[in-house]
Amino acid sequence: MEDYPIVIFAENPTPLPLNILFDALVLEGHPVHFSFGIAGEATAADLASTEWDTAFLRWTEPELHEICLLEAISITESEAQETLNSFEKLISKNPDKAGQLIVQNQLRQTKTIYGIQLLPALIENEDHLAWEALDLLARSLAQNTDGMIYAEAEGFCDAEGELMLAE
Repeated sequence: MEDYPIVIFAENPTPLPLNILFDALVLEGHPVHFSFGIAGEATAADLASTEWDTAFLRWTEPELHEICLLEAISITESEAQETLNSFEKLISKNPDKAGQLIVQNQLRQTKTIYGIQLLPALIENEDHLAWEALDLLARSLAQNTDGMIYAEAEGFCDAEGELMLAE
């Protein structure tokens, strides 16, 4: 998951239904929808399902464009184990021993890893309104899965966005 600058380490083993995330984003006024393919919009049944592994989050204004790819990986998959091992190595070098213990404990409790890959429309525009939605997406994922957020170049945060271990 090296292409994922935002990672959520979740204790809940079942992928979160995307309707929970969609509702949180729309409630805050973000013009978004999820999709599972190159074209089209996820149906209400798709959004309610826990049977997904990748989804695109699309911004609908002023024109439709993808802002991020969301991936859910079960801890039983080899890629998830490799990800956990790389993060264990990363935190082992951190001098903050208390923060290190907190993060290590969360990593040990992880059952599902969510990776958020930023897409060019977002990366190329630092003023894009979707940056705020991305923060809400990460926090909602963490809050609804008993998760912890990792943000590249920042560190590990709890579900409320409070820094637990700086990178």
